[in-house]
Amino acid sequence: MLVKAASGIKMARNDAGETPDEILVVSAIIGDLSAFDELVLRYRAAVVRVAQSITTREDAEDIAQDAFLLAFKALPSIDMPSKFAAWLNAITRNRAMRFLREEKNHRRNRVGLDEVLLTEVGALTLPFDNERETEEIRLALEKVPTDYALALRMHFLDEMPHKHIAAFLGIPVSTVKWRIHKGKEYLREQLEIIQNKEVLWKERKKSAGSSESSGK
Repeated sequence: MLVKAASGIKMARNDAGETPDEILVVSAIIGDLSAFDELVLRYRAAVVRVAQSITTREDAEDIAQDAFLLAFKALPSIDMPSKFAAWLNAITRNRAMRFLREEKNHRRNRVGLDEVLLTEVGALTLPFDNERETEEIRLALEKVPTDYALALRMHFLDEMPHKHIAAFLGIPVSTVKWRIHKGKEYLREQLEIIQNKEVLWKERKKSAGSSESSGK
């Protein structure tokens, strides 16, 4: 049955434009590491974002790598391959929370990465690109409610489609769209506050400079 499901990959790509998660999961279970590589590419940004929301930016990539390895090793036990993304989200959160509890021992007790995975699943070692998130955007997003900020980051900074965000977070696509819509309003408000503070600071600095000049 698994082989039959995996044989449908090509047709699924032609019909829908991309291979469904469940087909990739089944293919990975029977040994197709390129299928798992595609899953990593599809959800890596989301995994790093979730790990970062629980720990720190510096530790998020290590935790994400561990989460994918744990997911790969546990793939044969997954009950619903179509729910892979939400399952991966749970693994990521558990791994990040465990890191917080055992931070001192994390480096020593890290999940070992199999050499074959490092070689064949190149997406596991790709550096995460945070350059699109400017300091101003980062500060503004920190003031946006967590669920909305996460949806904004995944969609606009990581360029994830609504359906992939929905699958990973385990929520309807309509909820994702609402969070992005509402999140943009929150973000706009926070950016205006930041920009107004910058203008006020510059005016005060200019005024202070003028006062010093006139006092001389």
